[in-house]
Amino acid sequence: MKRLFYLLILIISFLISFICPVNAEGEQIKVLSLNYDNSSSIVSISTTGAGAAEGFTPPQKYIALANPNRIYFDINNAILVGEKQQILFEKSPIKEIRLAQFNTNPFIVRAVITFEEKFDTSKVKLICSGGNIIAKIKTPVIKNDYFDNLYNDEPESEEYSSITASSQIIKKVEIPAAEVQTETSDNTVNEIKQAFENSTLPNTDGKTYDSVISVDLSSKLKMRTKYYINQYIPKNDGLLISGIGQISTARMFYLNSPKRAVIDLPNAYLAKDIRNKEVNLCPNGACKDVAKIGQFEFNKARIVITSEDAEKYIPVFSPDSQSVVVVNADKLNHTALSNIVSNLNKAFIRRIDSKTSELILSFTAPVTHSIIRTDTDLKLYLFNVKSYNEQDILKTVNNTAYKQLNISLLPQIGIKAGLNISKKDVVKIDKSVDSKALKITIKRVSNEEIRANDKPSRKNKVKSKVVIDAGHGGTDYGAIREGVNEKDIVLDITKRVETILRSKGFKVALTRKDDTYVSLEDRVAFAEDEEPEIFVSIHVNSAVSTTPNGIETHWYHEYSKPLAEIIHKHFIKEIPDANDRGLFKSKFYVINHTTMPAVLCEIGFLSNDEERNKLISDERKQKTAKAIANGIIEYIGGLK
Repeated sequence: MKRLFYLLILIISFLISFICPVNAEGEQIKVLSLNYDNSSSIVSISTTGAGAAEGFTPPQKYIALANPNRIYFDINNAILVGEKQQILFEKSPIKEIRLAQFNTNPFIVRAVITFEEKFDTSKVKLICSGGNIIAKIKTPVIKNDYFDNLYNDEPESEEYSSITASSQIIKKVEIPAAEVQTETSDNTVNEIKQAFENSTLPNTDGKTYDSVISVDLSSKLKMRTKYYINQYIPKNDGLLISGIGQISTARMFYLNSPKRAVIDLPNAYLAKDIRNKEVNLCPNGACKDVAKIGQFEFNKARIVITSEDAEKYIPVFSPDSQSVVVVNADKLNHTALSNIVSNLNKAFIRRIDSKTSELILSFTAPVTHSIIRTDTDLKLYLFNVKSYNEQDILKTVNNTAYKQLNISLLPQIGIKAGLNISKKDVVKIDKSVDSKALKITIKRVSNEEIRANDKPSRKNKVKSKVVIDAGHGGTDYGAIREGVNEKDIVLDITKRVETILRSKGFKVALTRKDDTYVSLEDRVAFAEDEEPEIFVSIHVNSAVSTTPNGIETHWYHEYSKPLAEIIHKHFIKEIPDANDRGLFKSKFYVINHTTMPAVLCEIGFLSNDEERNKLISDERKQKTAKAIANGIIEYIGGLK
């Protein structure tokens, strides 16, 4: 595979040498558009016209500048069609790309690429292909030319670019006369600044040509990551997830109250129009199991299945890794998974270091399989594999880290491969491009390391775990009235709730402990990582009118309603003089995207003069904290 890759590079380089001869001195090159290919890390500048048609030599080098860290290069004898062009990036080594008419005597188009401060601009290469200029930002690292990652205990979160981009529409504009001049400065920085302040050329000679005009395209971008999910539907009492790209998963875990199975798809992007759509997995009414998928992080999708049999759900991967079915193992129709019969014919072992080794299982045909990782073992179900060479495989694994590998035939199912491992061991599973091999890599942790890293159980000391979220913070002040900030009140009350709960033996985690800004996404991610029993967000209300006052408790998911009812009951008990505005089903981000029971408390109106004076008093703060804490204690007590 690597030889083929390098051969292709040589062929392309050979062809490019014929495509890029000397500049045509006649009609100018027309620079049409600026494009960015995130997957290949290249910036492409499209051109046309007589100059481009006859071929031209691209810039042989670029100029690197600092403060900010950037490069620029010029396209000679060129006219930029239309307005200056710009692409901005939120998460990328590239921060900004600009293209503008720098000069008109001679005609020069200038491209400027701004990078993160630590990016090494010496990695950038300029090449020419088909009359277009390409700036190759970095050379792709081929970690493995045969296997793609399918499962990882510790998945890598790859940062793909969120792009503000432009589409192209055609408009006739006039060609400027060559005599028009623009003064330039000898100072490079000033030249670049000038180019982008005065990049629209005057129209003087009446000639016209097609111009590409920028139109915002941000909302239509799809492929921002490794796997794009465009559909999830119920199928055979399970959930079928399908998409484009290469699917991979992390370890499945389970939550209670209600019982849920959760599995993350790292480096995956979910189509916006299907996010959080709840799907009934038994349309015929045979079960009450439901599922949904949300965009949990910028490039991580999360599958949540709510079921009394949550622990029975397993993922089943298609051979092409374009889809996965999450299904109750008891209801799995094994014969419907694949019509291809495969056999396990070989096993290979490679020792990487003293702790890590890999096992490759080779099959005669693409394999349909499931990966199940628990604290004590790893199981592979190979559903369309009908036979294996037991003697050869046992000989291969003997006296290796995989010597305890247990392989057995399962009637009417296929083959099960199992291995006892520690909770601390790190498992990674890759699949070959043709789906005829699985590579299992395990990094072992010794018993001594396990004992050193294990923390003593706190089950007898802590009744349960709670995440308390103080709304707003830092540059986000929340509601503001008469110099009183919402962010300060809720942080004070949050710490009081924490003090009460800890005194009762609860483990409490705070999304923020001081006056710092925390995004809504980070609050949800923090809560999910903590895996608490419940999540409570504290806010102060506000209105345009000064009349509204009182306390509200908000919930969104049905399983969060009992928690909202109990906490609200304690509000009314502890603060009887407050107006009871009741419970609301509201789609606030933090109570919609968290997977544990979650509520948002609006503890009063800052816009009401009388209530604001109460809210800033120690008496009201303590009563509010006591109400929230007592509600939490009662709710969790009911779960025991």
